[in-house]
Amino acid sequence: MSPFETIFQEDIYSIPSPLLIILSKPWAELSEAEIDTLSKMLKAIKLSLASVQVIVRQEFNINELAVFAPSRVLAFGASLTTPFNHYENINSEGVAIIISESLDQLDDQKKKSLWTALRVMFSL
Repeated sequence: MSPFETIFQEDIYSIPSPLLIILSKPWAELSEAEIDTLSKMLKAIKLSLASVQVIVRQEFNINELAVFAPSRVLAFGASLTTPFNHYENINSEGVAIIISESLDQLDDQKKKSLWTALRVMFSL
């Protein structure tokens, strides 16, 4: 359990994020190219790095993300405990999820597949 869960239990402190990004490696280990790819992707869906939450996990389940109150989750290199296909729009407990390879593994074809899934998720 997170220390914040025990300190701030009231809903008033639960500020939902338009998007929760899950990375499989720490932010400090991302290359400039990976950060640039992520920034461009967010700009295309009318978001910025400042408007999203970013966490690091190798594997996650939807229950442990409840503390972040996300409405949408985009996972790069992290896997959901229940296996799903990449670039598939998943809806679990009211949270839309897309799972992708890590940012450094995205080639042009994978970026197109991800963009198609993002357009569905964000109704673009």
